[in-house]
Amino acid sequence: MTNVTPMLIFLPGLGADHRLFKHQTAAFSDSLAADWIDPLPDERLEQYAVRLAESIRAELDTRPLAPVVVCGLSLGGMIAPYVARHLDAAGCVLLCSIRGPKEFPRRYYFDWWLLRHCFPLRLARLFMLQLGARCLLLFPGLLQKIVSPKIVRQFAETPTRRLAGLASMMFDWAYRRREEPEKPPFAGPTGQIHGTRDLLLPIRLTHPDIRIPSGGHLLALSHPEEVNEFIEQFVAEFAQKKPEPGRIGARAGGVSPIGINLIFCPEWGNPS
Repeated sequence: MTNVTPMLIFLPGLGADHRLFKHQTAAFSDSLAADWIDPLPDERLEQYAVRLAESIRAELDTRPLAPVVVCGLSLGGMIAPYVARHLDAAGCVLLCSIRGPKEFPRRYYFDWWLLRHCFPLRLARLFMLQLGARCLLLFPGLLQKIVSPKIVRQFAETPTRRLAGLASMMFDWAYRRREEPEKPPFAGPTGQIHGTRDLLLPIRLTHPDIRIPSGGHLLALSHPEEVNEFIEQFVAEFAQKKPEPGRIGARAGGVSPIGINLIFCPEWGNPS
């Protein structure tokens, strides 16, 4: 079994799509970067994960049989363990994400309240954010200096209702299950990598295996070498044990040229 190359499934963050993982799909030939499907009204994250897993399984059925490792960034990492369980995956990798609702920042509670009680207002707010993103794209030279134009374009191109539905589902999962007894959705091996300057999901709230110095919220774009090395190591062990802390991202060259995060929406981070 250890001689079989696993299939890597990548799940993006909120407001992003498969293009977020361009460096990973280029590095790993046996990989699939998935796109979000539209959430159903009042659908819970656990239910959504089942439907998403079925859509991924349909794609996997067209490829050679291989074990699966599910990798998710941010929201994708919150959903990844549920998808991994449904796909009977060999392992799970969390990128700039959290292991459970108790690690979700409380400061987003107001956004959750808006989505639950003032959905039209939240929809309008997201629409204005996307309109602002489209305006920023008119100035690529200026935009390049502060944030990756590619992630801005992905956010701007995401259907607003899908964005609102995914955000509502994420907040509901985080705050609804916060007080429930902890029961990991995926019992298999899980690796986690996180940036020390992630302002959206702060590293102090979680316990990653690997910390990337000065890394922001979009490590897949800003620190692809470190992320790919982490995944390679995890796959090499074939999810038998967690990577040894401190072996990745320790060199001084792993610092983003612009050490800031822009919080225009809950998924933007360091520019690439």
